[in-house]
Amino acid sequence: MPIYEYYCPACGEIFSYFWRSIRAAEVHDPPPCPACQHPQCQRILSQVAVLDGLGGLTPSEQRQKRAREARLASITPREQIERLRSGRKNQGGAA
Repeated sequence: MPIYEYYCPACGEIFSYFWRSIRAAEVHDPPPCPACQHPQCQRILSQVAVLDGLGGLTPSEQRQKRAREARLASITPREQIERLRSGRKNQGGAA
């Protein structure tokens, strides 16, 4: 049961249409535009999402995740900052 995308040259609408079978999509005329009812819509190639297999993220989602992880890695946790401060105080008092 394929879903095809269509472009309406009259109003510029891009819409999806669900066909019951591939054969039905081949035999019948394209569906009319849902926005303006123009009868001569053109089937277009749909954009394909490629998943990484390790969580199902698209390439743009992978980039966003890596950027978020890099930002979080650059932030030092509060406990670590306090340990560093307390260590400096102890070193400064011994001198």
